[in-house]
Amino acid sequence: MREEDHRHLTRREMIGLLSAGVGWLSVSKARAGLLKMPSPSSPKTAKDVTFPRDAIMRTILKDISPHALASGPVLFHEHLSLRLHGLEEHFTDDVALITEEVKAAASEGISCIVDAGHADMGRSMDALQSIATGSKMAIVASGGYYMQRTYPSEIAAATADEIADRLVRDAKAQRWGALGEIGQQSGQLTADEQKVFQAVAKAQSRTGLPIFTHNAYFGSRPTSNPPVPKDAALRQLDVLESAGAQSKHVAIGHVCCLDDPKAEVPQQLARRGAFVGFDRITIPIVPDAQKAATIMAMVAGGYSDKVLISSDFYSARSLRKNGGAGVGQAVSVITPLLLKAGMTEEMLHSILVDNPRRFLAFVPKKS
Repeated sequence: MREEDHRHLTRREMIGLLSAGVGWLSVSKARAGLLKMPSPSSPKTAKDVTFPRDAIMRTILKDISPHALASGPVLFHEHLSLRLHGLEEHFTDDVALITEEVKAAASEGISCIVDAGHADMGRSMDALQSIATGSKMAIVASGGYYMQRTYPSEIAAATADEIADRLVRDAKAQRWGALGEIGQQSGQLTADEQKVFQAVAKAQSRTGLPIFTHNAYFGSRPTSNPPVPKDAALRQLDVLESAGAQSKHVAIGHVCCLDDPKAEVPQQLARRGAFVGFDRITIPIVPDAQKAATIMAMVAGGYSDKVLISSDFYSARSLRKNGGAGVGQAVSVITPLLLKAGMTEEMLHSILVDNPRRFLAFVPKKS
């Protein structure tokens, strides 16, 4: 389904949905044209998942219980503030615009958004705080280092332990709720990238923070040398685990951009306990219909509890004012595809609402 196939609900329709007491799923189905205006009957209430005692989700404004976000989808990888090196400007510079986009996502039932940027991606913590305050959305700030070409010069001479020290210090000072997105720019980790991955794992051991990564998968398209090997995601997990990361608090990202419709690599990651990121919904490296098919292959293999969904929101064409589906596009685009593929509404709720809370919830450690 193309992004342009989705219509925006009128203000009257949205008010009707909200006053009827329906949830995010009905809003998504209505936007996709899968239902007419629903009757004002109460939706089924899903039984909430359990979390470790003292587990929290750390938003930029305050720590909250993961139970507080059981009402709607949690987007684990988006960009609300971004200015990559070389860009003179980016649409996220307009904080008022992004605040309105986030408000619109909240009106569609999104309960929490993770911003995947950090200092070497030009992310502004002040902007995130303003967006969170103005939109009333639970926003999680993440942190770390992106990839080789964005690293500050001091990374080259620093040891993994020294980098970990900085990450732990900054995580506390800036209220990070995750370490991510931590990436590689090509098919193989550079020496510096491997060192950063090791440092991130060490920082997780000291803080408890979840980790999510960036992969360079490019579907079936030809890539520059060296090509991205199919097992790149597995090698990322190898490095993280070898340095002390717990796989149950790791999400390997952009696996949806691997041309792997049978979900062979995603299932291997899940068997090792890691979450699998289908976090480029609407980005046509791999068609969204194929991403949905790969998710269904994960379900068939018994790994629905390891699927995470998001869109890596970064392009101006996704803005609602430009006719896009907005910050909540991952939900509005993937929902009809999965329902048409036979996924139950209960499982969809588990994937979009429960899985990301289980990934993001952690028990803080004294570092």
